[in-house]
Amino acid sequence: MMETIRAAANHVAVKIIFAIIIISFIFTGVFSGGNSARDEQIYIAKVDGEGISRAQFEAQASAESSRAMGDSTFIKQIRRDVLADQINNYLAYQLSKELNLNISDDRLKEMISKQKEFFENGKFSNQKYLNLLAANNFTPEAYAESIRAAAQRQQLISSLIYSDFVVPNDSDFSQLLDQTRTIYAAPISSSIVKMDDVNITTEDEQKYYDEHKNSFFRKERVKFKYIANSKQDYLNTISIDDKDIKKEFNDNLKEYTYPAKKSFSVIFVKDYNQAEDIVKDLSSGTEFSTVLKNINQNEDVSPYGKNGSLGWFADNDDLPQPFKEANLHNIGEVSKPIQVEGGYVIVKLDDLQKAKSMDYDYAKYQIKTKLQENKIQQHFENAEDKMKSALVNHSNDFDAIAKEAGLDVKETDWTYYNDASSIARYPEVRDVIFSSDMIADDKVTGKISEIIPVGRDLDMSDFIIQVVDYKPEGIASFEEVKNEIHQKLYDDIVDSRFKSTVDDIVKELNEKGTSKQVQFSTNYTLKRDSNELDRKVVDMVFNLVPSATDKRVYGVEYINKHDAYITVLTQVKDGEWQDVSSYLLRYYLQNTYNSLATDMRSRAKIEIMPNSNL
Repeated sequence: MMETIRAAANHVAVKIIFAIIIISFIFTGVFSGGNSARDEQIYIAKVDGEGISRAQFEAQASAESSRAMGDSTFIKQIRRDVLADQINNYLAYQLSKELNLNISDDRLKEMISKQKEFFENGKFSNQKYLNLLAANNFTPEAYAESIRAAAQRQQLISSLIYSDFVVPNDSDFSQLLDQTRTIYAAPISSSIVKMDDVNITTEDEQKYYDEHKNSFFRKERVKFKYIANSKQDYLNTISIDDKDIKKEFNDNLKEYTYPAKKSFSVIFVKDYNQAEDIVKDLSSGTEFSTVLKNINQNEDVSPYGKNGSLGWFADNDDLPQPFKEANLHNIGEVSKPIQVEGGYVIVKLDDLQKAKSMDYDYAKYQIKTKLQENKIQQHFENAEDKMKSALVNHSNDFDAIAKEAGLDVKETDWTYYNDASSIARYPEVRDVIFSSDMIADDKVTGKISEIIPVGRDLDMSDFIIQVVDYKPEGIASFEEVKNEIHQKLYDDIVDSRFKSTVDDIVKELNEKGTSKQVQFSTNYTLKRDSNELDRKVVDMVFNLVPSATDKRVYGVEYINKHDAYITVLTQVKDGEWQDVSSYLLRYYLQNTYNSLATDMRSRAKIEIMPNSNL
């Protein structure tokens, strides 16, 4: 069974042809068995010994991440969600087998017979079904088993999750859902904490290091110097004036002209004699549309689409060859039969449009971008030439190379192999800085790299690199992490004192109703979805328990380690009753699904591979 499912999922063409099927059953089928030393490269995770293909995970994650607009935090969350869904899909499939959920052969045949991919002339075609499967290396048995597996999983989900219901009294929840709460809020920060008496000694730092040594394990890392020639650096230094734009427009008017267009209709037949007869009929006055009605009754289809109008084509080098051979210039003109693959085509010129220059106000933005990119490219190439020359003249002196090239030397902190915050995010760069040319016997060689080009278009950059320090994988030395430890100890004291101070303020407010350290000057009337304050503050306000005696209720929420809000609840007003059963049902369904997923995961062995970037 697993081999069958694996085969179904791994074939790219099948995934395209049968996308509707896969989506309908929500079954990814990306698992494959086995165990080897290359597991970390092959799999992103393992579930009860079955591996999730890293390549297929990355393909799905990449497609989903297109909506993240480059936000690294959002991309990581999407990657976690994709992997979680794949794991849940597999566990649900396994559970369906344990529960002996079965899809009968008759039901399977019915499902396949309803799949539109196999329809021809409005109904299921067994021949098309067999041809499509054969073209994608499928046997009917293998395909049927993959559909059966997906349907079993869907049957499980439907029976366990979609059986939830909502009773009428549950809609009383709507009064709480639309409740408003009026508060006064005061921000407070850790700047109120007194730290003048704090003295962190080297002994304190050493003691922390000795007690937490394992937390300072580091992968291999480097520090390196580099100079960069980046197109982005020139973007804001380039200016294009209107005179340059106008000159470009006038000098290259043909480039900013829409080409002439021709609209064609065609008749395609397989037999030359039939094509000749059609041309004779047309020449004798028979209407093109009349011939089309008769021709369209047979099964011949033109390589350019169904017989009849094909619409507009640009009259330039991109014009299809048969239309070039037709050489039609007058509206209504009809060609002689033209041989094409599989038969003959008769072409009719339906309409003409003359070439037309772009409106200057429209073209100038296109021209400005073009001129700007040309100037950037020129600056970039000039700097690149200087870098090449400097490398020849000063092959062993990095600072001299930078000086001759006119570029600033930049130096990194400790950088890891897949460090997304540095230029090591480029594979071309990290392959150089961690190469044997730069590091030998756990020591830096001092060599200077050749020019390393990365990126494309306006994101193109050139780098020259020299590794200046290297640390192998292991526990970092005390000296390396001394400053980090000092900052942590200092921050821990600040955090502790800040929390203690805030707790004292809230205690004083509850006892006296006032405190000199906080001023409630800003009033808010909040709903559960309000965005006037941080989400965590709004949630805290709605978690406060109102006083039965109308006493003011105080609350505190920490936005981060150094900032908090103290609030006082002054009024609570319930919303109007509404029927929210549909909203609650969606919530119940999601809650049931989450509970099912949690239960299945609790009984499974799940291993996430290193370098999964989650």
